[in-house]
Amino acid sequence: MDPAGVICYKSTDFGKTWVKQGSILYQPDLSLDPNGNKRKTFGWTEPAFTVLKNGTFLSVLRTQDGFGKSPMYWTTSINKGVSWSTPKVFTGSGVLPKLLELDNGIVALASGRPGVQLRFMLNDNPNDWSEPFEMLPWVENEVQLTNDALGSSCGYTQMLKVDENSFLIIYSDFKHKTPEGLTRKAIKVRKVTVKRI
Repeated sequence: MDPAGVICYKSTDFGKTWVKQGSILYQPDLSLDPNGNKRKTFGWTEPAFTVLKNGTFLSVLRTQDGFGKSPMYWTTSINKGVSWSTPKVFTGSGVLPKLLELDNGIVALASGRPGVQLRFMLNDNPNDWSEPFEMLPWVENEVQLTNDALGSSCGYTQMLKVDENSFLIIYSDFKHKTPEGLTRKAIKVRKVTVKRI
């Protein structure tokens, strides 16, 4: 087995024993990810996973950094993880993706670095995502000039469902200003509400 892939396991006894269900093989799209072959040692990292209400398995995969911009890919399975669609590039970069499907059927994706981005799946189609909503301001030129890959945040997030239309997103802000005007690292929590039109 290629160590760069993601192996999916299944348990039918509440986690006491596990059997291999399938794999997401590392298949970089070199037309959109020219350094994809250089990432074979690490391949997919920090995979996010959710089972959508329609039974489709959805995974979003980070690629290893260190070779320029490292895009995220998405893939789906319609047979409970036995086989997966060819992974597709859909962002220029991103770390530790997090997926959350609200009770209203809207799927949210949080990721980051630099900054923190929030996206939403459009038309119930994993090939169609909204433009990223920037939770923290950052300027690409400033990040490049300072060689600061993190920018204003580590980019690691968490989401927690609140109700049918809302969730909390938690993220770090390295440049939070206190009432006294001092710059401090902070953990922020924001409530996001999104409804179908």
